[in-house]
Amino acid sequence: MSHAHAQASGIVIHGSRVYDIVFGRLIRTTDAELLARVGVAPGDHLLDVGTGPGYLALAASRLVTPGGAAVGIDASPEMIDRARTLAARGRSEVEYLVATAESLPFDDDAFDVVVSRLVFHHLPGDVKEQALSEIARVLKPGGRLLIADFASPAAKRAHHIAAHLLGNHPAAGATLGKQISDAGFTQITSGRLMHGILAGVAARTPERSAQG
Repeated sequence: MSHAHAQASGIVIHGSRVYDIVFGRLIRTTDAELLARVGVAPGDHLLDVGTGPGYLALAASRLVTPGGAAVGIDASPEMIDRARTLAARGRSEVEYLVATAESLPFDDDAFDVVVSRLVFHHLPGDVKEQALSEIARVLKPGGRLLIADFASPAAKRAHHIAAHLLGNHPAAGATLGKQISDAGFTQITSGRLMHGILAGVAARTPERSAQG
């Protein structure tokens, strides 16, 4: 299946097989903890932003049934092709789409949960802001967000360099916590995940008032 390339402004990794070989095993070990931390449950509709080979969305698809759904998006057609292949092997109904974080092809209030892993440090500051605005738009009132990244600056740099060799290098970004707050999210918390290897920032969209 052929896809048009999404017009992303940050890193777009096209070497999906190489990336998967290098990072796949480590990435998969964080699935369960991340999904538990954001409270994924049956009936949830979940979006994985920057899904890569699709592991987190694939793991989520097993937790949201019955009644829910999991969707993964990535700007790299090669990553989406690999994610679809892996999902087909597991006979999963998870949906994967080529799309960018800053232009999500979904209706308002479409998801209960949005997760994103090892993605946001690749985005320039203004693109982070656009992506967070889009995430806030597609989340339902009271929806949950969890963004996970390497806690260690050295690990983050190594991942960034590896991705640079397979994609494009973005400009430096601003402080993520402030940008999440500026995007209108509330109940913002942060903490270490996976024995301190990852750091997670969690937040919620505001509940809609009775008059709203």
